[in-house]
Amino acid sequence: MILFNMGKTKYIGIVVILLLITIGMISGYKYCATPAVHSLFPNPPDTSNMLYLVNFTSKDIRKAVINEEIFLEDGSVRKKGFAALPQDYDDFRSVDLDEVYWKGEHVIGGDFRGTSFRSAKCIGGIFTGSDFRFCDIRWSLFNKSDLSNSRFCRATLFRMFVNDATLENSDLRGANMFGVAGHRANFRNCNFTNALMKESEFPEADFTGSEAVNVKFIITVFTGAKMDSMDLSYSDFTGAGLEDVSFVNSRLIDAEFRGAHLQGADFTGADLSGCNFFAAEFVNTVFTNAINIPEGLRELIVDGQITGLCYVNGNDI
Repeated sequence: MILFNMGKTKYIGIVVILLLITIGMISGYKYCATPAVHSLFPNPPDTSNMLYLVNFTSKDIRKAVINEEIFLEDGSVRKKGFAALPQDYDDFRSVDLDEVYWKGEHVIGGDFRGTSFRSAKCIGGIFTGSDFRFCDIRWSLFNKSDLSNSRFCRATLFRMFVNDATLENSDLRGANMFGVAGHRANFRNCNFTNALMKESEFPEADFTGSEAVNVKFIITVFTGAKMDSMDLSYSDFTGAGLEDVSFVNSRLIDAEFRGAHLQGADFTGADLSGCNFFAAEFVNTVFTNAINIPEGLRELIVDGQITGLCYVNGNDI
């Protein structure tokens, strides 16, 4: 009787183990079946309370943002900044910085809200953690500068140069970035929501992990850029140069790619729900594991790619 019970117990144990293994495999399959892009972006694109370009922002809002007194971390008042002797944490809000020559200067945590900073030469400078909200920085040179962790909300960066610069973790919501040159720039983990980035140049730049909802990228050049794990929903890439650009695991809901140059682009694992690829150019364009691929486009994919084809039967213009 004891031997029988032991055998029965052993049998039950084996059955339990097999059940656990089966459940684990099913759970693992469900986990693997969840697209990475859904894990990265579990919530819908946020289009609420978007910041608008300075041209469309009321004077009252501008004054409120610029005139707000912001103290240093120790509670002390910022020192008045001087163009001839820039220092960390200085307040430049009412200082004329047009055409200043600040090559290699060090202004960490500077306050430049509403400042006129046009045609300045600030190559190789360090401006980390600075506040450039509503600042007019048009035509200025910030090549090879460190502008990381800074705030550029509703700033005017028209024709600004940030080649080889670092802007990682910066806030550029509602910024006017028309014609910006950012070759090889680091834009990782930034927020560009509702910014204007038309006719700009960002070849080989890195935008990984950034948010760029409802951004105008019309005729902008991104050749060789990294745009992985980005939320680019509702953005417009009409006529953009996207050759060899990587969109791996990015969310592109309702994005426009009309007439875009997508030779060598990589949409592996991307969410292409509602995208418009009318008249876009494809050569070795990768769509491996992409989801929600438009029906007409999906029919052209061979071995995960579209090669030598121009999609002209897409969504309505």
